[in-house]
Amino acid sequence: MQVTNPEQLFELKENEFIGELPNNSILYLSSDTHNYSVNISLHNDNICFIGKNNFFNGMTVFVLSESKNIFLGDDCFISYNVVFRTSDGHPIYNAESKRRENFAKSIYVGDHVWLGQNAFIFKGSKIGSGAVIGAGSVVSNKTINSNTTYAGAPLKLIKDNSFWIPHSVHGWSEEDISKMSVYNSELFVYDVDDSTLNFDRIENDLNSLSQLDDVVSYIWSTILVGGKNRFTIK
Repeated sequence: MQVTNPEQLFELKENEFIGELPNNSILYLSSDTHNYSVNISLHNDNICFIGKNNFFNGMTVFVLSESKNIFLGDDCFISYNVVFRTSDGHPIYNAESKRRENFAKSIYVGDHVWLGQNAFIFKGSKIGSGAVIGAGSVVSNKTINSNTTYAGAPLKLIKDNSFWIPHSVHGWSEEDISKMSVYNSELFVYDVDDSTLNFDRIENDLNSLSQLDDVVSYIWSTILVGGKNRFTIK
């Protein structure tokens, strides 16, 4: 469903919209085989793009501020109580120069990314496809390469050259554990190729577009047509 009239928002079932509609902003929710469980705080001149078939295991919070954007790719696993924030919420200034020191930044997350419980994804974060962010981690103004595992606060590299699969291990028997001790597939291994997009380039392109229709056309023609390696970071 494409929402082109504010009144359509109130026709969507099992959703609640609070407050006034923001100016010049886009909320793009793709089709999903799972229910959306999100609380999105959208303000003026924001773009919030959520790709296809993401799994939200509990409420996920997105807070977009200061004309910045959040992009989330396809097939991500988002655990309980994960929070995305593009801004600190209040300005901080240098006491001598009186200049502001904490400007907002956009957040970009690739495809097939696993964000562990209570992870915080803060301004300036760029997470490549196939990455894992451990439970309780704080990602702030960091670039995370594809097929890596990071965890902690402060954030540290735990594993490089790794991948994860979307199988739940909770009910595995000893036979299952043994059978799945090797997963001989390149399906979730990402590499840079001619189709790979650059998050900084996407941000610059979006900033150059003043009309919402042009932003939607850009998403359709650039973001949605990308291949497996569209959001690889190496």
